[in-house]
Amino acid sequence: MVKSKIFNDSIIYTKCLDNSTLVIVDSYTTVRYLDKSSLKVLNGFKLGIEQKWYKNQVVSFSDNGDFFAVISSDTKYSVLYNAHTKKIISKVDRSSGGVSCVAIDPKGKYFFSCGENGKTFVVDIKSKKLSFTLPGHIDAINDITFSPNKQNVATASYDKTIHIFNYAMMAPIAKLIAHTAPVMKVHFINDHTLFSVDRNSGAIIWDIVSKKVLIRLSGIHDDITQVSSCDKFLYLGTDLGFIIVYEVENFKQIARTYMKLSASITTLDFDASLKQLIVGSEDGELLLQSVFDGEEHLQELIDNEEYDAIEKFAEENPLLRFTKPYMVFNAIWEKTLSKAAELLQNAQRDKAKEALNIFHQTPSKKTIMKKMLQEYEEFDKFVLMIKNGNIALAYSIANKHQSYKKSKIYLALEERWKKLFSQAQVLALEPSGKDKVYKLLYQYRGVSEKTINIQEMLSKTNVFTRFKDAITKKEFKVAFELIKVNPFLREFPEYNKLLMYGDALYINISKSIDSKDLHESIKSLRILIDFPDYEIIAKKMIRDIESQGKFHKAVEEDDLGTAYNLLSKSMALEETPSGKKLLDAWNRDLEIAEVYAAQGNIIGIDGVMRDYKNISSKNMSLTTIYTWAYITQIENAIKQNRDKMKIEKGIKSYILNFGLDDHISSTFEIYEKKYGKSKMNLDALRKGSRKMWRVSMRVLNILE
Repeated sequence: MVKSKIFNDSIIYTKCLDNSTLVIVDSYTTVRYLDKSSLKVLNGFKLGIEQKWYKNQVVSFSDNGDFFAVISSDTKYSVLYNAHTKKIISKVDRSSGGVSCVAIDPKGKYFFSCGENGKTFVVDIKSKKLSFTLPGHIDAINDITFSPNKQNVATASYDKTIHIFNYAMMAPIAKLIAHTAPVMKVHFINDHTLFSVDRNSGAIIWDIVSKKVLIRLSGIHDDITQVSSCDKFLYLGTDLGFIIVYEVENFKQIARTYMKLSASITTLDFDASLKQLIVGSEDGELLLQSVFDGEEHLQELIDNEEYDAIEKFAEENPLLRFTKPYMVFNAIWEKTLSKAAELLQNAQRDKAKEALNIFHQTPSKKTIMKKMLQEYEEFDKFVLMIKNGNIALAYSIANKHQSYKKSKIYLALEERWKKLFSQAQVLALEPSGKDKVYKLLYQYRGVSEKTINIQEMLSKTNVFTRFKDAITKKEFKVAFELIKVNPFLREFPEYNKLLMYGDALYINISKSIDSKDLHESIKSLRILIDFPDYEIIAKKMIRDIESQGKFHKAVEEDDLGTAYNLLSKSMALEETPSGKKLLDAWNRDLEIAEVYAAQGNIIGIDGVMRDYKNISSKNMSLTTIYTWAYITQIENAIKQNRDKMKIEKGIKSYILNFGLDDHISSTFEIYEKKYGKSKMNLDALRKGSRKMWRVSMRVLNILE
């Protein structure tokens, strides 16, 4: 289902406020609240702030719709409004060169104002005070986005880098470097995966945990203007009005032209409640597209066995291939192929054609069916060769037609080979067993892949003995090293038993973890590490289990320092009940501390943050809170026209403790505007470091 509406001006922002209301903003900052089902305008207001450059995010709403941020027409400052009263809450004009984008975090706690100078100022909405700044870029910031878990914020810049910052823990997470051009857009696909695209259409998928590139996307031949995603798909809007779609599971391109609008895509959003894409364009078109549009009709076609129409219908909306009805259709197709193959193997060619006939008008299936029928033209010959004992020619035909290797007769042939080869292994260990082996396996002369294994076995009987001995003694690392050097060992039944043991071990470990038997789990995982297919996952599981064990022990013993330090290093721990409880406690205390910081009340902060002062993972967060309080003390002194020498002493003391940061530089500009040009040279002052500062160094008043 597609719904659309045309407006007079470019639509530059859309957001679903709840299950029924959609807010849209145009290039003149006209705000309209629409009913999602009818697109009828319910309410709205007009600020009249013309936005001439809106490829960046120049407008933002909080998730609950209470707050609204916008950049001024001249981009010199950004403003935060109460969306209900239309009154200004805060104004940020500290970005020299202008403001490039704005955002309100999903919790509605912070207002972010990003500048062309690479700086991001963060205002605490409740106190209306500047709270902290994000790690700076060396060039303009083009985009800002938040993670679904509402913990991390990412900024993309002209300096070709991406910064990720945990604003819940007040700690930098990563600086990502891989783009060769300015990064224009950045978007969290999920809590652990990030998408970014640069000015040259170079698109990257990042693993946030490892901080590495997962994959570089291909198939982008246009400037990406907007990005959105859901659990299944990544949507990219382009300057030419196209919507490109990728599958999230493997990041393969599903549709290069999923949609086409007549103008540049200026906003793109996904409505999870209705599973629809919300698209806005430069020429004022608003379009709501159900991503699985046609699913019901697809089910009707399956129910009526109109298989020939399904593929054609799915071409109109390629995302239908990810629906349950289409999966049922695929299952019917696979079952039909399997049945046809079985009939062909039983020399019932006409019946096979009849079985395939239900797909005879399906273009994508025709080639496959034709190839299958051609493949099996030599199957009778293949069977005859086996029956006549001409094994070499039979294997030659099977290598030519790979589908034969799925047949019952081929599987029986392989089973016989394994049985004979197993017998040959025993004979090879005898003093005069070589002749007996050749006699037993004479039929396999001329089968190159078998001959190699026979020769290897006969020349390396000692290797096989060592291999069996290693398995018996559970020296699995030795066993796999022998396999690596001697591939013929893969033909032995011991090899299959070895793999089966590894699989069983992994299943048992999963059960042990579920039953909370962590000791037994680690014991088994240390064995599983020796299995190459499981080595990486086993090491990760050991780290996770050990971390969880230490964490839960720390919680039980009320060792907050260890618990919070472990929590800061693991996203998995954040999802545990104890992890959530600790995070909630920290956020509650942090919120109270921020109120005191906005007042410049150091004693108040001391009282709330007492339990955290010796926790290393909280050092940066605590430093941020205290610096906020000290900045407040200095700014209050400026407002109160306090003695100039006192204020300059406060500024010097701040820089001596925390260094020359954006916060104090902006405050110094405010000071000079009111008191006139100062002789004090900030760059020449002795500078401290935020990283080295500790709560034990705190003073009650930075001015004293």
